[in-house]
Amino acid sequence: MKLLSLIVLFFYLYGTSGCFTVHSNKSFSYSKLSPAEYAAVLKDSSNYYLVDVRTAKEYKRSHLAGALNFSYLNFHIGRDVDSLKKDKLVLVYCQTCHRSPLVARKMKNMGFRKVYDLKGGYQKLAIAHTN
Repeated sequence: MKLLSLIVLFFYLYGTSGCFTVHSNKSFSYSKLSPAEYAAVLKDSSNYYLVDVRTAKEYKRSHLAGALNFSYLNFHIGRDVDSLKKDKLVLVYCQTCHRSPLVARKMKNMGFRKVYDLKGGYQKLAIAHTN
């Protein structure tokens, strides 16, 4: 029974039409940016929120300077994210780009306007900086 519940939860969270799909529309824009594109936005702009949705333990180990830590696994991420202005650009990231699209989808439903996600997650950014 527990296994069946986990399977149902998996399909509820990820859907059957593409695991990590967030669709833009006329009032919401979502883009996955390469590590280079993401770094360029961080460098060229200052009018954004940078949100790390990894766990506090992952965040403590290493994170992007200035990032807010609102863990996706925390039960009150909606309340945390709701403290942000909805019309301001939000840059999100997680470790592997699995949790951040789920947060972006939640933000879309909450009325946020524009979210950029780090394609491949923080691990790809770390790899890009070491190569």
